[in-house]
Amino acid sequence: MVAILGTLFFTAVLGIAIWSIVETVRPRMGRIVFLLQYGPVIGTPLPPVNPRVTVRGRNVPLRMQVPARLRAAA
Repeated sequence: MVAILGTLFFTAVLGIAIWSIVETVRPRMGRIVFLLQYGPVIGTPLPPVNPRVTVRGRNVPLRMQVPARLRAAA
């Protein structure tokens, strides 16, 4: 009985894994089929990505009005 329950459990886990893979691939299936049929599309190279955040404009000092009891706690 325990062997049957163990087999059912692992079968259910395998079924959930396969279902999640299918649900992940399904929205991308059109692109996958296109790439398999025509290969990668070669065009102009994309501009390099600048991962750093840049601040434009001038720096403005930040002033906060905080009650004295909270200011003392900081």
